[in-house]
Amino acid sequence: MRRTSTDTRFAYLLVLPVIIFVLGMVAYPIAYSLWLSFQSINLRIGVARFAGVSQYVKVFQDARVPRAFLISIEFSVLTVALCTLLGLGMALVLNESFKGRSFLRVLVLIPWAISEYVTAVLWRMLYNDQFGLFNSILYSLGLIDSYVNLFTDELAVPVVALAYSWHLAPLGAFFLLASLQVIPEDLYKAAKVDGMDSFRRFRHVSLPFLRNALLITIVICSLFSFTTLDMIIMMTGGGPGDSTTTITYLIFKELFVNLRVDYASALSYLLLLCMVAFSVLYFSLLTKRRGR
Repeated sequence: MRRTSTDTRFAYLLVLPVIIFVLGMVAYPIAYSLWLSFQSINLRIGVARFAGVSQYVKVFQDARVPRAFLISIEFSVLTVALCTLLGLGMALVLNESFKGRSFLRVLVLIPWAISEYVTAVLWRMLYNDQFGLFNSILYSLGLIDSYVNLFTDELAVPVVALAYSWHLAPLGAFFLLASLQVIPEDLYKAAKVDGMDSFRRFRHVSLPFLRNALLITIVICSLFSFTTLDMIIMMTGGGPGDSTTTITYLIFKELFVNLRVDYASALSYLLLLCMVAFSVLYFSLLTKRRGR
C-alpha cells in the first residue's frame, strides 16, 4: 500500500508541470480576455474601468456583426461542401490498389502540410488578373474575352473558399480513408456477385461505414473554416469593401487596427459561444448515431 501511495504521489509530481503549463498558456489568457470583455479600456491614455456588460450590448447593437456572421457562414458552408467532396474523392482513389499508391498518399498531404499563409500567397497568384492560371484556363476555353478580376463582391467568398478547401481536403481525405480501410473486402465481393454497379456498391457498402467519418470531417472543416483568419488577411484583406469581412477578421480589425481590446474580447466570446453550441450539437448527433 505504501508503494502504491508513493507511486501515485510521484505520478502527480510528474503531471504537475504539465498542469501549470496548461493553466499558464490556456486558462490564464482565456480568463484574462474574459476580464477584458467587461472593461472599458482606452489604450491611448492607459485607462481601464469596469463597464459591466456594456461591451456585449454594443456587440448586439453593431450592424456589422450579423453581416460578418452571415459571411462566415457562407464561407464555411462553401468550404465544407468543397472539402468534403474533394476529400471523399481523394479517399476513394487512394483506397484503390495501384502502383505508386504510397507515394501518392504522401503527395496528397502537401496542401495540408503547408501553412495557410503559403496557401493564400499561392492561390492569389493563381487568381491573378494578369497572369493567373484560372484566367488563362477561362480565356483558352473562350469563356472570357479578356483576363478579369476574380476578387469581386460576388466571387470573393467562393474563390477564397475554393483555396481553403484545397488546403483542408487532405485532412478529410485521410479521415475517410481510415474508414474505408476497415471495410471487409468480402462485402464488395458479395455486392459484385449480386450485380451491383460502382455507384450502388458505394451507396450500400461504403457509405454506411463512412457516416461517422463524414460527420467528423464536416465538423472539423466547419470549425477550421469558421475561425480562419490568415486566408482572409492574405487574399482579400476583408474586401472588396466588406464582402469577405468574416467575424474573425472583424475581431482582428477591432483589436489590431482600432485598438478596441474590450470590444474585440466581447466579440471573441460571442464567437466562442457559437463554437461551443456547434460542438454540443455535433456530439449529440454523433451520440444518437452510435446509439442506433
